[in-house]
Amino acid sequence: MGQENEQHRYEVLAEKWLKGTITPEEAKEYADWYNASQDDEVMIPVSFAAGEAVHEERILRKIEEKTGLQGREITSTPIRRRQWWKAAAVIAAIITAGYTWHHWSAVPPQNRLQASTPDILPGSDKAVLTLSNGRQILLDSAGNGALAQQGNVNIIKKDDGSILYVNAPTNNATDTLYNILNVPRGGQYKLTLPDGSRVWLNAASTLRYPVAFSGRERMVELSGEGYFEVAANATRPFRVKVRDMQVAVLGTSFNVMAYPDEPGMHTTLLSGAVKVKQGNTEKQLTPGQQAVVDNVSGSISVEAAATELATAWKDGLFRFSGNNIPMVLRQVGRWYNIDIVYQGAIPKGHITGKVPRNMKLSGVIRILELSGVHCRQETGRLLVFPSS
Repeated sequence: MGQENEQHRYEVLAEKWLKGTITPEEAKEYADWYNASQDDEVMIPVSFAAGEAVHEERILRKIEEKTGLQGREITSTPIRRRQWWKAAAVIAAIITAGYTWHHWSAVPPQNRLQASTPDILPGSDKAVLTLSNGRQILLDSAGNGALAQQGNVNIIKKDDGSILYVNAPTNNATDTLYNILNVPRGGQYKLTLPDGSRVWLNAASTLRYPVAFSGRERMVELSGEGYFEVAANATRPFRVKVRDMQVAVLGTSFNVMAYPDEPGMHTTLLSGAVKVKQGNTEKQLTPGQQAVVDNVSGSISVEAAATELATAWKDGLFRFSGNNIPMVLRQVGRWYNIDIVYQGAIPKGHITGKVPRNMKLSGVIRILELSGVHCRQETGRLLVFPSS
């Protein structure tokens, strides 16, 4: 089989898995290919290496219990050892692929997706730009090229869909003019600020900023979540204001997650250095650290962070590492623009793994069901039922 045909073959099998139509034989074929295509090198921290087999056995046993498939031909295609959380994802995918019919038949009929309910597509690049005079531009439907002029600054929509602020030749300061970029639920967007700093905004997020920076600092205001790559300028620090919190930097990359419905505001540093200030308390971060500001007490805690988890949304993934179910569902709700409605007690437990953000909601629901989260899509909302 040629390389191109082989690639197409396994894309077809992956699509069948998402639709729940793959057969056990095809699932085994997919598993054999997956194992054969992986590098032999295992990148595992030393602390995990010794207990990796135990982790994988526990994961497999848990999945067997959830699907009621103990003693069946689940382990006929063993997954080679690698990071245990990756192994968990692969095992889950294969069991879901080969035996979705069995697990789905065990879900109470009232919890299943109704045939008359249309599936929900994932989010996409969409945003509304509000100019200083109140004029609004729908960026997802606007054509490429010049969009507007604000003072001596031109606003341009690039070929990749992002927007760029370019100073006119006069380069006169016009920082008294402000623009607002609003990204709705079910959207994301990228812009380049007048100083060259780049910002990615996640769903349900807003950024307010001057159309030109002048003075002693560069200040923007964020609500929701944004990833920043700040242009270095030692004489003019960059500040992100989120309610009563400020993040101050000179030139660096970091992620701020500060949705009002989350219990805290998370600032994760990837490179450079930032200071997080809340009231009279200030903490400085080094790369790989995260500051969490408690929304109730206002206290700041600093801890080591897996930066790939904080920025996964920008790279097209949901990534979870022991996140509680309500937090996972809040992310799902924002990305698919759907309300999360609990039908009784909120399910307990935690979820670890990664899911592509480009799959339809039905695929995410399947994965949630495998994780023990019983839910059903209705128009505009996702009903979540107590764990059985």
